[in-house]
Amino acid sequence: MRNGCQYRQVSREVGSSSDSEGEESGNVAEGVEAEEEVEAEEGVEAVEPEEPPPPRAQGKKAKEKGVRNVWKAKDNQFEGDLPPFLGESKMNVEGTDPIDFFIHLFTQDMIDDIVYNTNLYAFQKGKDKLALTSEEFKTFLGINMVMSNVRYPRSRMYWSSETGLRLDLISDAMPVNRFEQILSYMHFVDNYSLDPENADRFAKVRPVLDGLKKTFHSALDPEEFQSVDEMMIPYKGRLSIKQYIPKKPKPWGVKVWVRAGSSGYMYNFEPYQGPAGGRGEISQLGMAGDVVMRLCEDIQDKNHKVFFDNFFNTIPLLQALEHQGIYGTGMCRSNRLHGAQEKLKNVAQRWSKKEKRMINVQRPFSVKLYNQHMGGVDVMDQCIAMYPHRRKNKRWYIKVFFHFLDVTIVNAWRLYRLSGNEAKDLLHFKASTARALINAGSLKIRTRGRPSATPPPAKRRAMSKVPPEIRYVPGNHWPQLKEAKNANRCQDAACTRRTKYICMQCLVALCPGCFANYHRK
Repeated sequence: MRNGCQYRQVSREVGSSSDSEGEESGNVAEGVEAEEEVEAEEGVEAVEPEEPPPPRAQGKKAKEKGVRNVWKAKDNQFEGDLPPFLGESKMNVEGTDPIDFFIHLFTQDMIDDIVYNTNLYAFQKGKDKLALTSEEFKTFLGINMVMSNVRYPRSRMYWSSETGLRLDLISDAMPVNRFEQILSYMHFVDNYSLDPENADRFAKVRPVLDGLKKTFHSALDPEEFQSVDEMMIPYKGRLSIKQYIPKKPKPWGVKVWVRAGSSGYMYNFEPYQGPAGGRGEISQLGMAGDVVMRLCEDIQDKNHKVFFDNFFNTIPLLQALEHQGIYGTGMCRSNRLHGAQEKLKNVAQRWSKKEKRMINVQRPFSVKLYNQHMGGVDVMDQCIAMYPHRRKNKRWYIKVFFHFLDVTIVNAWRLYRLSGNEAKDLLHFKASTARALINAGSLKIRTRGRPSATPPPAKRRAMSKVPPEIRYVPGNHWPQLKEAKNANRCQDAACTRRTKYICMQCLVALCPGCFANYHRK
């Protein structure tokens, strides 16, 4: 990188009399942002040998082996320009409506599989007549999307009979008892088919995760600039793989490793399964380095630029990425690289709280590039946090499912924007998708032939309950005769008659003789 630092790792015998830099011997570590360079903390780059990456030797081990670090300022072979991108970022989705992009990612096959396993789980639990269909499950998904846009403290309030509280889009689409029934039996895999010795902690939701990972990758070719970071799925229940990260907005939850583009589109992800869960033997790159290598398996040999923070970054990792045609950039912890700050040349201006003025700060070109393209995962987190699905559930895999449903919405919105269709913000896009899903399950096409043996459920009339602050306060409580064809039942608890009179303020049916009793506490 331009105005970066060249790093050489020199290995020699302890006690050697030669201290000249010209007499250095041993392995030379090479990075990937320039000709034989590695970017570390604040844009440091390294030079690499043609041999396999050397094992990590830092701190005490480095001193015992006689390894010292020498930093030199040197421009790269690209003279400040980035290496040319050999890939092509194109979209592989066709559609004009938001629902087209959502269904491309959350496919009909995935919906059918969830419906099958939900009905199977209900049968195993003794509910042999759940009879969930794909259209009804789409309505269920649409209702959950609306709930994330319009937040109520309790889910049953969407079906409330109180005036101004009931949400017709939800209550008219599905009864509340049916909604809770589907939620209680929702399942993604057959429990009896799970191997007890299976080390996969996410086996209960693995079919959905694998399906989304496949569609995310196929819908959009990876863009040039990528970032690797962690994402938290909020959850505070009892769970062995639950993590606590104090600096996160939601510190408790399930951690997910994510590779996203600088635009915020999620291309690949891997749920964290604990110190020894589901990933096999750890290589010399370490656990964090192995995560980056697995997430970048599908972007090799195209000169992609991948950015990551100091949790992942090491010189061996940058060497391994370079061998696969990937240019890595990242901050580096002080115990992994030493003395790089002495060679930084480029200057940037920053505000000093102490001096109350703008001051010059040393910054190489690589740090500027890092700041521009590192925030892809953070952009995804920000979009999810705008309208999240935050309904409490004791089953952790339900929380994981709804979190990735939100991720799917954001990814579909990104594809919609790239397609050049009518401009919609995330809220309108999600609302449009929710309405389309609800209508898919609510609208029924009349067919010829004999009617079904199972009659449709009768639609119940919503009863109107008067709030106490209207019913018992003095006001315009006078009887009014309505020009209605049929009389309504009197709302006084002590009366069983029908009447055509209503209260002018409460707007409920009341017999003239029941007014005093109804409006008395």
